[in-house]
Amino acid sequence: MIDERIYLVEAVAAVDAAGTLATLRWTTASLGYATRPVDSPANAVYDPCVKQVGYIERAVSVGGSRTGYGELTLATDGHLDGLLEYGFDGQAVTIRSGPPMGAYPADYPVKLRAMAEQPEFAGLALRLRLRDRLAELERPLQTARYGGTNALPAGTDGTADDLKGQAKPRVYGVVKNAAAVLVNTARLIYQVHDGALQAVDAVYDRGAALTAGTAYTSEADMQANAPSAGQYRVWLAGGMLRLGSLPSGQVTVDATEGASAAARYAGALLSRVAQQMGLSSGEVSAADVAALDAAAAYELGAVVQDDETALAVMNRIAESVGAWFGFDRLGVLRMGRLVAPSGSPAAELTEISITGLERVAQDALPSWRVVLGWGRNETVQAGDLAGSVTAARRAWLAEAVRTTAAEDAAVKNRYKLAGELRRDTLLVTQANADAEAARVLALYKVRRDTFKVRARLSAEEVEGIDLGQVVRLTWHRYGLAAGRLFVVTGLRQDFERDAVEVTLWG
Repeated sequence: MIDERIYLVEAVAAVDAAGTLATLRWTTASLGYATRPVDSPANAVYDPCVKQVGYIERAVSVGGSRTGYGELTLATDGHLDGLLEYGFDGQAVTIRSGPPMGAYPADYPVKLRAMAEQPEFAGLALRLRLRDRLAELERPLQTARYGGTNALPAGTDGTADDLKGQAKPRVYGVVKNAAAVLVNTARLIYQVHDGALQAVDAVYDRGAALTAGTAYTSEADMQANAPSAGQYRVWLAGGMLRLGSLPSGQVTVDATEGASAAARYAGALLSRVAQQMGLSSGEVSAADVAALDAAAAYELGAVVQDDETALAVMNRIAESVGAWFGFDRLGVLRMGRLVAPSGSPAAELTEISITGLERVAQDALPSWRVVLGWGRNETVQAGDLAGSVTAARRAWLAEAVRTTAAEDAAVKNRYKLAGELRRDTLLVTQANADAEAARVLALYKVRRDTFKVRARLSAEEVEGIDLGQVVRLTWHRYGLAAGRLFVVTGLRQDFERDAVEVTLWG
């Protein structure tokens, strides 16, 4: 039997203790495959051992994504046993497909880019588990640590007796009352952010505002020149400030990171965090960033907590504006806002292609009230405040967040047990929080349905469906006879059978 279409699998692995990388090549072609002398790479041989080319399953929700997973199965009679010594974990896996005698790479477009885990051997099979690229973000966002190298009175790196080994602070957007880290005890130098700040808006000692002096032009300027007593001066490029006299208690700061308001919107922040974790700008959809920021033009602010992962920080950012994010099958970071489906569908799912459909039981009734937290206070201070702190300021400092609510009591006319939907956000202003609460209420005060649909489609149709896209579902039950639009929130893609299982919301 002649293969009508073959799959080529390329897996990167570390082949020795020094971490030398090599690309391993396997194929579904019964007679194997080799690139031509004129191809790039030339004369690369693919082992005909792929038993099941595998699948990948991914999903998104408000607040982000969960890491996708899948599996690739190879047949082995022992000839792959040496792979036990190789390091696959975290390395790239690429799946391509094309004609048996095609030219490489032109005739073999990429169907999936993923990450590998260590292989598992089971008799005559080797299973290589796959993860989508979100796994790259499940690592601490801030890895920079203080080295404790200060030679007092100089330095901004702490000493072996205080800061050595501790994570440096990192902030995004607009943050209020963030704790400052004392990095030089002799010269009273504090750090707010491991990087450049746009502004230090205020500095407080036990809740009382200090007076700002002229900003420093360099680290050397900051080291050499003390502020006047009771004042502070900032070195924005280093995210630091210096006090002119010993504080009486906790030093906190209002600070702004990001060169413009737009740089502090959710899409821009998601992109910035992802790129800090090693993604290139080309691996983040610029169009998605622009669309999300146009839809949710809200300034946000976040302080990275200790060993908090990049994924956790991105989830907090996304949840603040009702957004999702995740990698598409080609490894590009996509994002968008979860809204009621509308517009032209990317695909049609009908009884011709559907092999199974299940309505998912709803775990929540429509909501009659939405409550959002906003205006974060990064350092709650209920006591030990300076006598000059006003009553209003004391009240603000005692609470971690403010809240706002939007409600529609008429929802309970139909749904007697309709409840509240609560979310914490990183929104800075009440106006933006009010707008977001009203939007979320409009979205969730009506019934929303979720369906899981299995379908057999052509290769082209399968590639046309991805997370966040809108499709039309037509079925003879559940009020779907005339067709209805849904957002794709889950996707299991089976490369072997050109089949998909999609989770649809709308």
